[in-house]
Amino acid sequence: MNQEARDKLVEAELSGVKQIRGALVTKDGKCALGVLGVNEDASNIQQIRDLYGLNGLAKRCPFYGTENERPACFYYSPASRFEVLVESSLVIHLNDVHHLSFLDIARKFPESSSD
Repeated sequence: MNQEARDKLVEAELSGVKQIRGALVTKDGKCALGVLGVNEDASNIQQIRDLYGLNGLAKRCPFYGTENERPACFYYSPASRFEVLVESSLVIHLNDVHHLSFLDIARKFPESSSD
């Protein structure tokens, strides 16, 4: 995730964009990828990945192995610790599974070589 993407998420948080889970964009709000411009049917996902540096591989969730994780992070369990995801999938995971705010996603998203 590049700095421009982080800035857009912070701007959305500060301007009061309603955050939703389980969908990209609805009339009621947007998820983190929706804030970055992914449309409702995700037909432009590759353009957004390219624009915001979300094509890299995320090795693990930033909450992997933390004691306060409830429930255990299902994407990155000890049995699949070498599993990787495209970074845009990690954005969805943090939004929908961990219920992070836009601001927290911007702050806690792992540094990557695409930054």
